Amino acid sequence: SDEEAARYIETLKAFDGTDTSAIEKRDHTTQMEQVAHALASVRSVNKTDAGQLLNQFGCWKNIVGASVDELSVCPGLGPKKVRRLYEAFRKPFSREAAKRRKEREKDTNEREDIKNVDDDNKQVTEGDDKKASA
Repeated sequence: SDEEAARYIETLKAFDGTDTSAIEKRDHTTQMEQVAHALASVRSVNKTDAGQLLNQFGCWKNIVGASVDELSVCPGLGPKKVRRLYEAFRKPFSREAAKRRKEREKDTNEREDIKNVDDDNKQVTEGDDKKASA
């Protein structure tokens, strides 16, 4: 459990001779820390990406208002991160919409898995045909 893991870490730090402040949860006091924390909550966007976005755009308002092309120019952000970030600012915060989105993603992933299995089977069959003719 989380509590048990926390106790182990506290015990380890106690024997290490250091305090636990290095691993304790910190409050984000400055505006930049708050913006970086909010940006890093988007899937696959990390603190480094958040720093790059803040350096590139200057403030939260400019990041939120940026187009896909503008976000793509930011160093370290690939197409997937740009798409997720852009969608995070524009998708509605609705449980029902999120549920529908997850169902669509699941269907898409299942179709891709089926296609990959079909491709793998086709390659195995082609390999067997080549062995048989040799």
